[in-house]
Amino acid sequence: MMRYWGMDFIRCVHCKHHPLELIVLESEVQDVDTSNMEFPLCKTYCAYLKKEVKPSEQYPCSECLRTGIKTGVLYCPSCNRWYPVKEGIVYLLTDNRRKPENDKKFLQAFRDKLPAVIVEKGLPHNLSE
Repeated sequence: MMRYWGMDFIRCVHCKHHPLELIVLESEVQDVDTSNMEFPLCKTYCAYLKKEVKPSEQYPCSECLRTGIKTGVLYCPSCNRWYPVKEGIVYLLTDNRRKPENDKKFLQAFRDKLPAVIVEKGLPHNLSE
């Protein structure tokens, strides 16, 4: 299952931009033992709060780590590419490894929950093509 903390190091495979925007469509709270973890877990970017990590601040890491992301989208504001999260798996594939029919099926299923910039203009595939 994808976790918010992964966003601390994930970059766009096309332009290497960081951080990517995370749009969570479906998530679930899970039982995770965080008793022996050092916080903050993320070193540069907290995707849960959508902000840069500052050592002097407190973060809801225990709450964050219990949230599993089942369905969502990672979006690169730099090059307009989007990457789906399906069944907890992030599909960070280059354009030539993506299938237009799969991307369009995903966009169609979640078009009402996604920003228009992704649905209508997202790369490598969108519903305006």
